[in-house]
Amino acid sequence: MSSNSIKTWLLSAAIACSITLHAQSKPNAEEGKKLYEANNCGSCHALDKKVVGPALRGVQTRRSNEWLVKWIRNNEQFRKVDKDPDAIALYNDFGGAAMNIFTNLTPEQVLNIVEYIKTAPEPKKDVPANTNKTDEPADNSSTIYILLLLVLVFSSVLLVLSKVKNTLKRVEAEKNGESEDSNKSKKGFFEKILPGDLGKRNPIVLTLFTIAIVGGFLAYVGFKFSITEVGVQKGYAPKQPIAYSHKLHAGDLKIDCKYCHSTVEESKQASIPSLNTCMNCHKGVQLTDKYNGEISPEIKKIYAALDYNPEAKPGEEYGKNPKPIKWVRIHNLPDHAYFNHSQHVKVGKLQCQSCHGPIEKMEVVQQYSTLQMGWCIDCHRNANVDVENNNYYKALHEKVKADKSGKYLTADGKIRVTPAMNGGLECSKCHY
Repeated sequence: MSSNSIKTWLLSAAIACSITLHAQSKPNAEEGKKLYEANNCGSCHALDKKVVGPALRGVQTRRSNEWLVKWIRNNEQFRKVDKDPDAIALYNDFGGAAMNIFTNLTPEQVLNIVEYIKTAPEPKKDVPANTNKTDEPADNSSTIYILLLLVLVFSSVLLVLSKVKNTLKRVEAEKNGESEDSNKSKKGFFEKILPGDLGKRNPIVLTLFTIAIVGGFLAYVGFKFSITEVGVQKGYAPKQPIAYSHKLHAGDLKIDCKYCHSTVEESKQASIPSLNTCMNCHKGVQLTDKYNGEISPEIKKIYAALDYNPEAKPGEEYGKNPKPIKWVRIHNLPDHAYFNHSQHVKVGKLQCQSCHGPIEKMEVVQQYSTLQMGWCIDCHRNANVDVENNNYYKALHEKVKADKSGKYLTADGKIRVTPAMNGGLECSKCHY
């Protein structure tokens, strides 16, 4: 016998002995569940549905414990060294997509996982949706319109009643041969509302004075509204067609922003990631363990947009009818304003959070900053340009060192250059 054959025989014997010894003690399904989750089995497998790998329920009836231990711990050796025909066939059935190697698991732990699969509860049956209930917030717009209509109707009724009342008074006065205001001295508008002799002043002067006060107040309110509200979308957080969580991806999983927004260092735009970028992970990661064996609803939306069928044969997963995702834009500068991401991120060394806020904590992305001109100018006046450690500013650094006026030095003698000092307040830098 060759040395490889002897090693294989000894390994098989050891596994068989281990399984025999373990069989004497009942496998622990609870421990198996922990191992199943800790090793991310649910990323590629579902219990009752084929996803990246085959459905697992009933696997103990299709394969022996010894076979399962060999396949799970080191399927590559099982195929290439042991040349097991069933292992080779399973590998070929899934287009050569081999399962990860789990030599960190002992045979006992593998059988615990098998026990968990064996005892896992059946999926819950879908309950027909209650058409009388909805999870979406109620639309109160119709109620508001009804209330406004009622206000209009009642106002009209009051106006009509007031006219009727005045008409009746006039008719009564004429019947008695009297004038309605015969016993009253007529007073002007300002005499009625202003105290003392103030109301007896020239009504034209009082009218102009009133117009000036009211007009000035309205002008102030309009000006303040125009510079703080018009075109400002701070806090804007629209619902997107796919609920993508930056908190999960950028925060919990610590995925670098530049992995998805790949052009942020090379282009004016940070770019919207293509769905193929999503598929780099989600072709395998489907979160079926969180959705009762089904693929995550949001990942299903990615598959639908790409016309991707995860259950199709290898090479036939993508259909011919992909559709673009209609993302809702959140950060939107006026057309006459120019902003270059690469200039700020690659050259200026700014972090994404400088403008977008704590994006790694946002379940739903919102506009964190005002993005107004004054906000940009404040940053240009206060931010520091690292001229000493950035080759892009080599010429500026030489200029600063040669300057004898001291305008680039702080009180303690350190070099300080702001974008404003380097022309960052020139109109043409940000406006076409």
